[in-house]
Amino acid sequence: MQRGNVAAAERNRLSPKAERRRRIILDAAAQAFMQKGFAPTSIDDVADVLGATKGQIYYYYRSKTDLFFDVHLAAMEMDMAAIKEAQQAHEDPLARLRAMSEAHLSVIVENFPYQRVAVQSVEMHMEGQTTEEQRDRIRHLLKLRDEYEGLFAGEINGAMKAGAIPQQNVKLVVKAFLGALNWTTFWFRPEHSKSAKENAVLIASITQFAMQGLGGRA
Repeated sequence: MQRGNVAAAERNRLSPKAERRRRIILDAAAQAFMQKGFAPTSIDDVADVLGATKGQIYYYYRSKTDLFFDVHLAAMEMDMAAIKEAQQAHEDPLARLRAMSEAHLSVIVENFPYQRVAVQSVEMHMEGQTTEEQRDRIRHLLKLRDEYEGLFAGEINGAMKAGAIPQQNVKLVVKAFLGALNWTTFWFRPEHSKSAKENAVLIASITQFAMQGLGGRA
């Protein structure tokens, strides 16, 4: 492994122990970025959360930008895995959309630091001091985000064709729909979450709100 450069292909060659260590570093980075935002956060801040020296972080990541991108990628991978599983469990497009929404919100609740970081737009780095490799990673993240949005758009479109919801501009509606779900990252406080049952009620309530916004039978 090239020191300080954990690209996707290289992750596949990490030993199980090294991969576990990398994920622990990502957990700390997600916490640090969530608390302070991207710009003010330093590798020292991540090391403080980790309880280790920054040299241990630099072994895997050459910069905080690369670390930020991997936190964002991990969040997207969590989201994608969750909604695809939910999508496959139903045949009706409206039922799939509801299940996908609940899965999306469950990931937010259960992996809040990652998801809070994921809503920090990667476009802000496009004009910054980024390398060509980093710009490639930005484009990859944006592509994943578009694919993710497309899965929801497909189910909304399917529900429209089935007559379950009124015909609308899918491109606009899907952004508003996901916006309602993602706004949870701005007000939800995991430290105030008391039980799995309460979280389930929260998830069901937000999902119902978003579904009703589509019109039709929700």
